[in-house]
Amino acid sequence: MKNFISLFFIVFAGIAISWFGLLVVGANSLSPSEEFETTMVVAGDDVIITGHEGLAARGEQVYRALACAACHTQQVRRPGYGGDFERAWGSRQSVARDYMLQDTVVLGTKRLGPDLTNVGARHDAEWFFKHLYNPGSLSEVSNVPSYSFLFTEREMSDGNSSNSLKLEGNDIPEEGFEVVPTDDAVALVAYLQSLNLDYDLPESKRIK
Repeated sequence: MKNFISLFFIVFAGIAISWFGLLVVGANSLSPSEEFETTMVVAGDDVIITGHEGLAARGEQVYRALACAACHTQQVRRPGYGGDFERAWGSRQSVARDYMLQDTVVLGTKRLGPDLTNVGARHDAEWFFKHLYNPGSLSEVSNVPSYSFLFTEREMSDGNSSNSLKLEGNDIPEEGFEVVPTDDAVALVAYLQSLNLDYDLPESKRIK
């Protein structure tokens, strides 16, 4: 009986140690470390890919929290597969290397809206802010919901602030007031502007 109990504890300890090594040690080895690289050099010094940092990194969190990936993808398909190039969604197809510096890849699965892989090359910051505040003011056929909650309407103290939105029509606030983006809106726009594949890769060249 004593031998059976000893054998049981030995086997149990062996299983427990094995599970600890598999779950804990393995998870730590797969998790990003503090020394995680934020840049990647491709083809010598000609192309340096930078991961999302600072405002853009925070903006990516806002993007995920708003579930933007439920309607937008970030993957440009190769010519002849879906018309992505015809829609000017990108100048080259997306490849695995484009996502190597992203902690969380938000490829998306549906295209209720345009692909955003290269959206930073298509619009400036002012367009993004207006689009988030009232998408219908820029496109009558847009089905994007308004994200006006990412903005604050406040009374002006000494003229318009440098970051106040230049609104038109019914969006113009009452006299003496202005609409300014919150920190989340600024971060989100910084992230969207960072989505710009303006470089060639050995395995994916831009179509001029």
